[in-house]
Amino acid sequence: MVERRLAAGAQIVAPIESTYWWAGEIQRSSEWLLLMTTASERFEDLARCVRELHSYEVPQIIASALVAGTTDYLEWIRRETAPRSGE
Repeated sequence: MVERRLAAGAQIVAPIESTYWWAGEIQRSSEWLLLMTTASERFEDLARCVRELHSYEVPQIIASALVAGTTDYLEWIRRETAPRSGE
């Protein structure tokens, strides 16, 4: 996602244990939590790419609002996720 400029950065969090309903049954599995930083206008492109690459039929793709940030950090996100010419 970073190479495709859909995310300015990403953090892979150590394995997590998940419990969830799927196909009418409670499932338990080890998963990895991936946090990605993107601009709101790039969210749909990022989500589309995750769906294409992910093995799950319905991967968890959610957005958390960035309520505030330093000007330079917010500019970095905007700059690094801006579509490049030809995209």
